[in-house]
Amino acid sequence: MRPIQTSKAFGSAVRRARKDRGLSQVELAALAGVGRPWLSELETGKRTAELGRALSVLSALDLAVTFVPQPGPDGPTLDLGQIIGGDS
Repeated sequence: MRPIQTSKAFGSAVRRARKDRGLSQVELAALAGVGRPWLSELETGKRTAELGRALSVLSALDLAVTFVPQPGPDGPTLDLGQIIGGDS
């Protein structure tokens, strides 16, 4: 699994997942409750795509976002699970 670090990579991953499921943009847009033109912009990496809509598209594809810290030279430098989960 390659990390997604740009809006273009995110869009490409969404497009790949949509095609893997045999869905057209029109079908996925309807499932996610977004417009087909907006979905097209998301898949091409438009940087101003709304996060809420993007998450709706992921949900329609049965996908989730996972945060994984990038390792530093000596391993992970940040435990996002503790930050997000509020563990202290």
